[in-house]
Amino acid sequence: MLKKEFRLNKRQDFKEIKAKGKLRNGELFSVLELKKGPSMKVAVVVSKKISKKAVERNKIRRKMYLVISKNRDMFSEGARILFLVKKNILDKSEAEMEKCLKKLF
Repeated sequence: MLKKEFRLNKRQDFKEIKAKGKLRNGELFSVLELKKGPSMKVAVVVSKKISKKAVERNKIRRKMYLVISKNRDMFSEGARILFLVKKNILDKSEAEMEKCLKKLF
């Protein structure tokens, strides 16, 4: 899991990233990135459209945070990043998520 200091949690930050962020589309997830601030912060959004079961959504979120924490050096310092998960991520492994992440960055 990613440390709390590296996670986005304020509604205002989410709104700002959605309004001003640069969008990149991958096959498993989309990424909204805004370069701002002294340290990197990340959030993973898994909608109920992906799965109605909270267990599955949380499992996807945990896998994504694990992949992100392994590849933290890939992101620029001071970036605010929002990962928007797509439906075809449901049965994918961490390796496939990592491969998609490397394509986007």
